[in-house]
Amino acid sequence: MHRKFWIGALALALLIALGWGWNEYRLAGEYRLAAENNNRRALNDFASHLDQLETDMAKGNVAGNPSQKVLYLSQVSSGSDAALKDFAQIPAQQAGLSYVGQFLTQSGDFARTLAQRIAGGGTISAEEEKTLNDMHERLMPVNLKVQDLVVRMDTENLVWTDPDPTLRQRLGLGTQVAEAAADGSEAPSKSVRSGLDQLDASLQKLPPFSYTGEYSSRVVDKPLGLPTGDVTRDQALEKARDFLNKVGYSDAAPEFGGESQGALGGYIWKFKDAYLEVSRQGGVITLYRDQRGIEPRTINIDEAANKAREALQRLGWQLVITSSEEFGAYVQLDAVVEKDGVRIYPDKVRLMIALDNGQLIGLDASPYYAFHHTRNFPAKITMDQALRKLRPNFEVLERRLAVIAKSGNQEVYCYEFKGRYQGEEYLVYLNAATGAEEKIQRIIKTPQGEYLK
Repeated sequence: MHRKFWIGALALALLIALGWGWNEYRLAGEYRLAAENNNRRALNDFASHLDQLETDMAKGNVAGNPSQKVLYLSQVSSGSDAALKDFAQIPAQQAGLSYVGQFLTQSGDFARTLAQRIAGGGTISAEEEKTLNDMHERLMPVNLKVQDLVVRMDTENLVWTDPDPTLRQRLGLGTQVAEAAADGSEAPSKSVRSGLDQLDASLQKLPPFSYTGEYSSRVVDKPLGLPTGDVTRDQALEKARDFLNKVGYSDAAPEFGGESQGALGGYIWKFKDAYLEVSRQGGVITLYRDQRGIEPRTINIDEAANKAREALQRLGWQLVITSSEEFGAYVQLDAVVEKDGVRIYPDKVRLMIALDNGQLIGLDASPYYAFHHTRNFPAKITMDQALRKLRPNFEVLERRLAVIAKSGNQEVYCYEFKGRYQGEEYLVYLNAATGAEEKIQRIIKTPQGEYLK
């Protein structure tokens, strides 16, 4: 009797375990399918915006009439923003944290700078015309590569990530890569991600653009915020190891990945799926990205913001989070310096928090180290005087002092007014010394968070 009972109980337990396992397998499959569908949509949207961006840039180069020039350069600016948002949702190196994202940011910023100058009655120099043409020349192969990936995805069922290597490939017996290396050509990408990585690497090999603009932080002649003194490779290794330990990797053993060039250049380190750069001057982490697979979400945006604050504290930053936006598997947040009640927006750090466990998976501190310095604030008009400069019926929700960046890396000491007008919210910046209107940004609210336009 007891024997039959235990056999029945074991059989029932086995059936329950099989049922649970099958259900978990089915849910995992549904999650993978949903993720792939989202990735396909993001890549198609990215390709569409990128193609239009390349067309508008080409037209901008041809246009001779100032009004037409402003039109196409403005479209380049908005097109680069749209492409960046799509690119940020593709499981590759993300916007602002990769050379593709950097290139799109610089292109849009430069076009915006020129459009504003022409609209104000100014002209473009021959050197700036050459820079604009160089950007277009660089954008064309980027666009062709992305369009090719979309076509291959639709016609060849190109997978998103490379398959695990076979035993022959692990032993170095594969033929395709060897043949490609022999004739000097690039091996064809086996997945969307590897194709984007190849594109990113090819852009990395090119010299940086030399221009002044609001977001040209990676090409400043001399960073203002790097600590003094150079570090050795061994010292940089210790900095990398300490950083990885603080973001959740105990006993991390990063491997040397080469050296990066430029004003913020230094030593590249890799550990598992993580990549980070340690500046040669000052020995600080300027860039970090972990491209590990992200599991189904367990936290929301508010919880991610708290995780970001905890990460900043562990890393020794004293910053204020000013914005957050969800990109599917992670949340992107911007944090800035606030001193004596003044928010200093050029001194910015961008973070990325994974929504599966709240881990910091991305950090870009290059704007902070490019622009951070001691500032002496000029005399200012009073808050009441500034309020009277606002248009009637503008409902003020928040008010503060701030330093903002304008074209050409100029900084302006301002009153920042967050308010509502005709049902929509805006940020209005008035010069703190003169009361002149310096900048207006529209706050776009989406289910994924808020962003400025």
